[in-house]
Amino acid sequence: MMTGASKRSKRSWPAAVWSLSLLFFGLLAVLPAAGQQAAERDPHRGALIAGGVDQFNGPMVTAEFYNFKAEAFSCKFLGGVNSATGACRNTLAQGRFFASVAPLRGGAVLIAGGNGIGTTCLNSAEVYDSSTRKFTATGSMTDAHCFAHTTTVLQNGEVLITGGEDETGNLVNTADMYNPASDKFECSGLGGADPTTGYCQSTLTDARFLDTATLLKNGYVLIAGGFDGSIVNTAELFNPVAETFGCSGLGGLNTTTGFCNNTMTDSRENHTATLIVTGPNAGDVLIAGGLDAAGNVQQTAERYSPTAGNFTATGRMTHARYLHTATRLRSGRILITGGEDGTGTVLKTAEVYRPFAGTFRRVGAMTTARALHTAVLITSGPKKGYVLIAGGIDNAGKTLGTAELFDPQTGKFSKTRSMEVRRSSQDGTALP
Repeated sequence: MMTGASKRSKRSWPAAVWSLSLLFFGLLAVLPAAGQQAAERDPHRGALIAGGVDQFNGPMVTAEFYNFKAEAFSCKFLGGVNSATGACRNTLAQGRFFASVAPLRGGAVLIAGGNGIGTTCLNSAEVYDSSTRKFTATGSMTDAHCFAHTTTVLQNGEVLITGGEDETGNLVNTADMYNPASDKFECSGLGGADPTTGYCQSTLTDARFLDTATLLKNGYVLIAGGFDGSIVNTAELFNPVAETFGCSGLGGLNTTTGFCNNTMTDSRENHTATLIVTGPNAGDVLIAGGLDAAGNVQQTAERYSPTAGNFTATGRMTHARYLHTATRLRSGRILITGGEDGTGTVLKTAEVYRPFAGTFRRVGAMTTARALHTAVLITSGPKKGYVLIAGGIDNAGKTLGTAELFDPQTGKFSKTRSMEVRRSSQDGTALP
């Protein structure tokens, strides 16, 4: 399936990178703070890695576990090794890539949508239960969301899923909500179901693909940039009380364009967006890098202020990049790693955004050049506060199984043991 967005993006990407995909094949995210103290006492705390694209560009059903104490990947907590495949025994209910992941309260993980075999666009979902260490199919979304949709865990524990592409190849403005209490996708938090289409009534103000969604301190969700036929500088907010998407914190609605009056300083897709938690701009969102409407890789960054309701330029990255990662450290600084620059080079470089100064500073290089990789903050064990970086694609287009650790005290990267299976662009989940 090749959409207009896919065709447009392909021309600015190396063939090797495109052959693997745009963003988020695999799954990795940090679970909420609930149970942190118990987790600190648990020597087996670590990160779940599931699904993705393998070195043959196929959707993966395998999963594995990174043990924060042992500093190694293993199948010990996923049924042991399958001697025939060399992978862990407990697998996903559905092989999928470009899926989204959401950590749920109580140690479960929601894995939703994405693509199956033959790039079939999926509306199915499943839940990983850390107590049974198994993946179980759960209810389906009202609309298929594959490729580059967004997933946000709201303050009430429900999960908002927006945009992306559907099974017909169209970019969508639809949204879905997963309720962990009922273990179902339902529209009660999105204006109810449309009796004609079956989709939720509340939709985005624009179709979006390769955008970002960030939970704000006030419970709203900032949805920024992306592709709707062209790369846009528009943004919008989801209001969980009104259950609507709109412009109340973005200068109001522009009746001529139908979008919010206050826009980003640059058009962007494949950028990162990270909540700032320290410094004079705590509560703002740092938006960095990406591709602009002309297809240029961005070195610029900007901040969204919920107080002012607008975007302002902030600092400038040390390197233009997209397909990179952004990870908030325990200090509140934000680590940005790898990605690809405007020459098509996959990067080893990394930098840190300092919220008090509002500037970027280069740190040590990664041990391996990576794009479409994973970065997750380690929340316990001897390397608590370090960042685990794993997988991705190198300059030869090779899917990587290697991993490394970033030490925020020294600003340097060091190798750690490799994954059981090579994977592209997984995100991470710290499990109690």
